[in-house]
Amino acid sequence: MKKTLLFLGLSVFLGGIINAQTRYVDNIFTDLDIYVEKDVKYAENYTVLFGDADTTTPGFQPVLQNLLMDIYVGSSDTVSTKPLIILMHSGSFLPRYINNTPTGYKDDSSMVAMCMEFAKKGYTVASMSYRMGWDPRSLDETVRRSTIINAAYKGVQDVSACIRWFKDEYLFGNLYGIDTTMIVVGGQGTGSYMSAAFASLDDQAEIKINKFRDPTTGDPMVNDAVWGDRHGYGGFPGYNVENNTGHTTEAALAFGIGGALGDTSWMDAGEIPFIWAHSVYDPFAPYTTGMVNVPGTTLQVVEVSGGYDIMKRCESLGNTAPYKGKIMDAYTTEINKVNDGIDGLYPFVGVQNASGPYEWYDTMAIKQLPSPPYDVNTILGGIKASNPLHSKMRAMKFIDTITNYFAPRIAISLGLIETMGISKENLASNVTVAPNPATNQLIIHNNWENNDLTKVVIRNMNGQQVLDLDVQGAHNVYQINLTPGIYMVGMEFQNGIGSTKLIVK
Repeated sequence: MKKTLLFLGLSVFLGGIINAQTRYVDNIFTDLDIYVEKDVKYAENYTVLFGDADTTTPGFQPVLQNLLMDIYVGSSDTVSTKPLIILMHSGSFLPRYINNTPTGYKDDSSMVAMCMEFAKKGYTVASMSYRMGWDPRSLDETVRRSTIINAAYKGVQDVSACIRWFKDEYLFGNLYGIDTTMIVVGGQGTGSYMSAAFASLDDQAEIKINKFRDPTTGDPMVNDAVWGDRHGYGGFPGYNVENNTGHTTEAALAFGIGGALGDTSWMDAGEIPFIWAHSVYDPFAPYTTGMVNVPGTTLQVVEVSGGYDIMKRCESLGNTAPYKGKIMDAYTTEINKVNDGIDGLYPFVGVQNASGPYEWYDTMAIKQLPSPPYDVNTILGGIKASNPLHSKMRAMKFIDTITNYFAPRIAISLGLIETMGISKENLASNVTVAPNPATNQLIIHNNWENNDLTKVVIRNMNGQQVLDLDVQGAHNVYQINLTPGIYMVGMEFQNGIGSTKLIVK
């Protein structure tokens, strides 16, 4: 089947990467095979966003809101129980356009496309809405920080309620064919904050770290006695509804596309693995660690950690072990050149990719929005900042890359497949040798766990050794000066050997 691969120079290669169709890794359905059931109610709860959709001021009296999702499933699928992926959209915890961006609901263009891509691989996929509302316009940073962490916290509760809805539905017919032991949560932008927090907040005390306490009173910014715990249990009547009770709240894996995590101290060993894609020059959410800005303003909110720092810590804690070093495909080989060998991290390099190269919009429709209440110029400016080269064709190439990089790691973490693209007889099959063809620089990165690379030699086609490379750790960069031609790279490991072909031009 044909897949899209984004290379590091950020040019796009449409290649015929042909694989046998493997369910949960490759597309086994077409767009026409996917049935979408819209506006399924999974819960109801109280929101602080009140009034018309163009009102952002938090209300003093919470209002009960229906929480809806769209469910994507293969219409003729004969598999009775399938993994479930729950996706959360972007939007800065405010309604579309009011948030000064064209994103903010479960039917955002990129959300629909990603749901379709995962559904075509055989997953059941749910795109869920969630409660919004915070005060980005306050000139008091404490207010901005307090209201946004409360919004994110309610989002975590909503994800939990959605998971329990599927577990409840499983007991009463399992219409959507869910395997409740194989649930994945993922998000884009703001939704990534939710998926990361859901996966990391396994202790109620973690939401009360100093960063999220009032600097004057010392009180936690999240009052869980009022709003309930992170699962959505407890709280005051009129402020929290306990939805779909009687089930545990858990997932097997979490992923993010953009966005960030409130604090990496929330991450502990033994938690579920992450996978992350993030634009290196994201103007709104830092790729490493930095301040979050309110879109359309110069106001800062809180320091958070993006994809690079999340995945670096996730790997150091051993939480990427379920899939680490078990995949060696073209996507992995290429991206390992710039992600410091952190398996599961897919950075988009290049200023032109900003924060949302996987999104596209109808700018003519935006120009026709009434102003006020919408700030049309700010919205259009935000589009340029987040995705200056936006088009559906270009965005779909990024979506294809994201889903094809994520899918095998999801499948392996869930135990659906063992490895991909790796030969246990030739251990070099799990070592990145790049670029290939090479010129004067060569990167060699060992992706095996618990099997150190100890020696690397390069021989010409006559079997003569031309280079003996010093190996220091898993990631090595060499300057080479070889005559153009074809060479063999021989490798010795702690347990075994391997070899691969190298072309020098």
